[in-house]
Order: sequence, then structure tokens, then C-alpha cells
Amino acid sequence: MSEREINFKSLEIEIDSAIERAEVTRILHGRGGTYPGLEEVNIDLYPPAIFVSQFKDEDISDLRSFLIDKYSTRNTVIFQERFNRENSLTKFGNDLPSPHSVKEHSAKYLVNLASNQNTGLFLDMREKRAELIENCRGLDILNLFSYTCSLSVAAMLGGANKVVNIDQKKSFLNIGRENHRLNGIEGSVIYKNWDVLKSHNQIGRLGPFDLIICDPPSNQGKSFYYKKDYAKIIKKLGGYLKPEGQFMACLNSPFESTQFLKDLFLSDEREWEFLREEFSAEAFREKDKAQGLKICTFKLL
Repeated sequence: MSEREINFKSLEIEIDSAIERAEVTRILHGRGGTYPGLEEVNIDLYPPAIFVSQFKDEDISDLRSFLIDKYSTRNTVIFQERFNRENSLTKFGNDLPSPHSVKEHSAKYLVNLASNQNTGLFLDMREKRAELIENCRGLDILNLFSYTCSLSVAAMLGGANKVVNIDQKKSFLNIGRENHRLNGIEGSVIYKNWDVLKSHNQIGRLGPFDLIICDPPSNQGKSFYYKKDYAKIIKKLGGYLKPEGQFMACLNSPFESTQFLKDLFLSDEREWEFLREEFSAEAFREKDKAQGLKICTFKLL
């Protein structure tokens, strides 16, 4: 029996368990290097859909056949080819609900599995959303590069006093508004279609904040590149924290360790206390955790 066949047997157990739980989750994180033969494949569950992302043009016909034969009669099975410009999709089984919402912890989020690349919810932040639900009572929060505002939803469900969401794309913020409505959240949530660095003065007028969350793309063209711009964000926006406020700095680049983030705060003119480092959600099994999402939290002294 090959290693690939052994993976399929354990994969069936993991998929069935995830379907029973009925929550959005990563099932197989092949890109973490812990599943021999499936290093270029991720498999997620967005109930009722099993969503397969393929990052390299390799033959995965055995995996396709396994999933289609086993699950397409009761679920939707979608294959996304991320290795070509079109990010082409192939769907088998039932039609998806429209709108399509998924459950995670006590929250619901809208997703779009027919989009060109990202689905509207980054699953590697699953544990961080759970933490926000438990620890945000009474806090004023600034959520930078907010995307579809899932962290804001979690914080508000956790009793946050106010969340300010900043993102350059109005379409993402519109989905963010719908995510809040979906969870019955009204008021005390602000959405600003701003460039983070160019609008730092306007952002400051909405503070001060107990917590700043910064979860940027590693490269957003001219508006943000982590190597040259992350330090500017800390310098320009770190001062909008209340005394002993916290800055949660995230980075998803395989080329840096958490030391990159630690060095940024060490070189800042303010004094910061390093509190903790965290990595991707538990389901994102990695040979080297530092290759995936990195989160470092600091307290302003």
C-alpha cells in the first residue's frame, strides 16, 4: 500500500468527521508538507461543499475520482486550479446555496466559492477569531486590512465597544457589512474604504484604541509591500493605541520568521513589550509552522 493510499484512508475519516461537525474548516493542508503525495493540494469544507485547491499542474486524478465517487451524491465537490491565471473551477454534485453562509464557532460568514481566488474567509485565522469572541468585552478595536471583516464580527460577538474596519476595496467592506447583519450586529462598527498608510491621520481621529489588528497581504502592489511598509504602519498608527494597548501584527509570508515582526517593534521609537507569538489554526499542519501565518502581539508601554 502506497503512502498516497494511506493518506486517502485517513482523509476519508477526516472529511466524514468534518461533515458531521458541520463547521467551515480546513480538512487537509497539503501545502504544509505533512501529507506525502499531496503537497500541492488543500481541501476545505464550506458546508455543504468540499473545496479542493490545487496549486501545481500535477496529476491528481486519483484524488478527484475518490472525492467525486464518495461525496458528490450528498455534497458539492469543487476543484479550483490555482496554478493558472483563470483559477478555473469544476463543480460536481448539488448546487450551492445562494447566498452561501457557513458557521464557525458561534458566528456565520458569507463565502463565495465561485470567486477567482479567495473565498471570503481565511481559515488559518480560525483560532484567533475564537479568541476574539472570548476576550474583547468593552474594547475599542482598529482592524487594518479588514478584508470581509470576519475579525470584526468575532470581536463584536465578544462584546467589543467599537470596531473600525479599514480596507482599500469597497466590495470587501460591503461583504463585511453583510457579515455583521448576518450575525445580528448593529451599530458601533465603522467601515472606511481607505488606504491605510495614506489615511493614517483620518484613522487617528477615530481612536484611541485598545487593540490594533494588522493582517495585511504580503504584497498589495504600490499600496503595501511588507518589507518596506510594515514598519511605517507601526510608526504611524502605533501611537493611536491607549496606554498599554496591544498591537496584533500578522504576516503570511513563507520567507520570514516571527523574528521579522519582533525586529520591527524593537526598532520602533516607542517601547513595546512582546507578549506572545502564534501561528496558523491547528488544522493547518505544517512541517515548519514559520512557513505559514505568523502572529505576534505586543503591548505599548
